[in-house]
This record gives sequence, structure tokens and C-alpha cells, in this order.
Amino acid sequence: MSQEINLRVWLKIPDAEAATVKNTLVRRMGFADLLADVKKERLFSIKVDSGDLQELAGAFARELVNENKESHKVLIDELKFEEGYVPVKVALKIEDGEAISTKERLRSRLGFKNVVDVKKAIIWKLYISGMDPELRAKEIAEGLLINPHKDTYEILGK
Repeated sequence: MSQEINLRVWLKIPDAEAATVKNTLVRRMGFADLLADVKKERLFSIKVDSGDLQELAGAFARELVNENKESHKVLIDELKFEEGYVPVKVALKIEDGEAISTKERLRSRLGFKNVVDVKKAIIWKLYISGMDPELRAKEIAEGLLINPHKDTYEILGK
């Protein structure tokens, strides 16, 4: 039975891409009254079929997180988020070369033969006020965050 290690990774330093997305939403797309902030995380979902999950999570974090500029959080067999924002998960619906190469790096170069699969996504954390923040998050995802030809998105619950 495989289990999943979810590694959430975010920048400690200012994130230029998140700032650009926020500026675009506020200045050009009319979300000034609703949108307080935008933050971004990378998400690695790593399926393993054996091993000490905490130990593996630590090893994966050492390999995939740059401690000089990034922070991270590990969640085993779950994906939860804090209150105060709407998390929007954006992933490729086409083959993800970066996820494949991460899996190969963990398996081949680092010897983690128990890694079964790696999926990668971006979590956009939208700090939205007003009525129906999930509906607004859907508008933002479809209007700016995804390319419908290659991306898929999901509004994640708390």
C-alpha cells in the first residue's frame, strides 16, 4: 500500500511572480475591492510504497527545498491548509517533465527505490474577502492562473 508525502514549499523572500499576479488582478482585472493578497507555494506529492515516512520526508525536503530562501511544511497522507485564504491547486494535465525528472532523481541518483510517483503543482493562496470567495477564486483561476490547453485547477477546501 502506498502512502503520500505532501511537501509544501514557499519562499521566505518576496515572491515576484505572486506580486505580479496580485498587481494584475488588482489593477487590470477589477479585484481591488476583494483581493487582499496573493501568495504561492510549490507542492510535491510523493508516493512511496515503504519506509519511515518522517525520515523520508526529511530527506526529500533536504533535496527539494533550498533552506537559504525557502520554508516548507510536510503533510503525510493529507493536504490541509490554514484559514484565511482560498487555496487553488494548479497542475499540468499534460505530462509533467519536472515531476518525472524529480522522481528519477530521487529514485536513481539518491537511491530512494521506494518512490512510486511524484506529482508537482502550484498552490495559489488567494486572500479574498466578500461574498462567495470560492466563486471569485474560480474566476481568478480561469481568467489568469491557468492556460486551459495545458493546466488543470482545483479549489481546495480547508
